[in-house]
Amino acid sequence: MKLSSLSKLLNEYISPEVFLGEFITEFSDYENKLDIKGSSITLDVIEDEEIAISFADIKKLCELFIQDKLNKNHLCFIADALQLCDLVDFEEEGIFDYVAELTDPEINGVFTKQRAIEIVEKFT
Repeated sequence: MKLSSLSKLLNEYISPEVFLGEFITEFSDYENKLDIKGSSITLDVIEDEEIAISFADIKKLCELFIQDKLNKNHLCFIADALQLCDLVDFEEEGIFDYVAELTDPEINGVFTKQRAIEIVEKFT
């Protein structure tokens, strides 16, 4: 996944389908390893630009999840990448906590559509 592609998705320059199509191989590998308890997962992220994540970006990811354009594993992959990349900044305090909610369900619990709706409503 390229950070520039994520930025384009969040800014609606590309569709979720185009975004997901760009990293189908990496995502498939990631998803398969999620099912293996104790497995080590490598994230293949190309840090080709700096991005700053805002509350609006978290809202956008939640909206795409509610609309079934991204699934739980997509959100988990994106959140893991955001947390690990050096070229990602969080615009305000507290955003990182929302990103953490999207990560591994074994650690943070399952992210639900109801929770996504609550986040969208909070930032509307």
